[in-house]
Amino acid sequence: MKIRSIINVFAMAAAFSFASAEEAATSISSRSKALLFNFSGLNILGANAYNGGIGGKYFLSDAMALRGGLQFGLNNTSIPANPAAGQTGTDGSNSSLTYGANAGVELHLTSSRVSPYVGGALNLSSTSTETKNAVSFAGGVQTTTKNGGGAGFRVGVGGIAGVEFFLTKEISLGAEYMLGYAMTSLYDTESKAGTTTVTIKNGSTNNVSISNTGGLTLAVYF
Repeated sequence: MKIRSIINVFAMAAAFSFASAEEAATSISSRSKALLFNFSGLNILGANAYNGGIGGKYFLSDAMALRGGLQFGLNNTSIPANPAAGQTGTDGSNSSLTYGANAGVELHLTSSRVSPYVGGALNLSSTSTETKNAVSFAGGVQTTTKNGGGAGFRVGVGGIAGVEFFLTKEISLGAEYMLGYAMTSLYDTESKAGTTTVTIKNGSTNNVSISNTGGLTLAVYF
């Protein structure tokens, strides 16, 4: 479904492009403003949840733009107990919550319809999770586990290189790569079963990578 949606977006982009016989003007100039819509990020910890947000961009000069955004993702999945005949059970659940903010700067190398750019970006985000196992028989104890599976506070910073393509003067599509460093301070995992609680310290993780972080971004200038 995700691949099909991206293909449809590219198909619409091609239709816009070929419908115009003239070279489209651009909105790359001082004080230009745009709303940003990102088509990537349909996953939170592998839970197939929506992880969207809002963003904007503002050009300080004809070549330099500042951008920023807010991220929010919420997922909740119910796990039926399916008790045997004559038994009573308790349903389980999996849930996750992600929120964060990002900021960056773009230095556009040209102001043409196809505009490559370089820059840098910073991202801060927090992800928390909670899992309750399903209990399929009377008298069974349900275990609640909070912040397992990599939940924590993440700081990411890196250099970016991308390109923005204007379909019209007011609408563009963009994609980029990032060479970045990320550090995640993992939250403690807490498991509670009845009156017994166990806490596990998880420490932190670090990684350096090149990734297609931008996915596909639609910008609407106004």
